[in-house]
Amino acid sequence: MNKTSTSTLFRFAVVALTALTFAGCATGPARAPAADPTPDKVYEFEAWDGDGMEIPLDGSNLEAFETSMARVQAHTSPENYTTLENAIDYLLVYDLSAQKDRAKLAHNLDGKTPYQVIDMVQWRKPAPGKSQAEKGAADAKIEL
Repeated sequence: MNKTSTSTLFRFAVVALTALTFAGCATGPARAPAADPTPDKVYEFEAWDGDGMEIPLDGSNLEAFETSMARVQAHTSPENYTTLENAIDYLLVYDLSAQKDRAKLAHNLDGKTPYQVIDMVQWRKPAPGKSQAEKGAADAKIEL
C-alpha cells in the first residue's frame, strides 16, 4: 500500500466513524408508550359476613390462591391485608419447603386462614446486646 491510499483509507474511516457516531445521536419519531397487555384481573366472589381474615385460603393451585387472596383483600382492612402479604413474602423466602416457589407456598397454606398464616411467622424478642442492624429476620422462626 502506498502512502496516498493509506491516507485516503484513514480519511474514509474517520468520516464513517463520525457518521455512525452522529447517527446514534439522532432522535426518531416519538412513540406512544405500549399499552399494558395484561389488564388487572377482575375477581367475582360471593359475599362474606364477618372478618375477611377468617376466610380460608385455597391453595389447590396458584390461580385459586390469588383469587382467595383477592377475596380476603375485599373483606378486610388494608392494614391487615398488608400484614398478610408481608407474612406471605417472608414465608416465600424463609420457608424452605416452599423453595421460593409461590405455587408450593400456596399449597402449604391451603385451608389456613390469614390469621393462621400470620401466626406462622412468630417474632421472638431479640437476644440481649444485639444492635438494631442485627435484629430482625434472624430473630424470626417459622412454626408449621
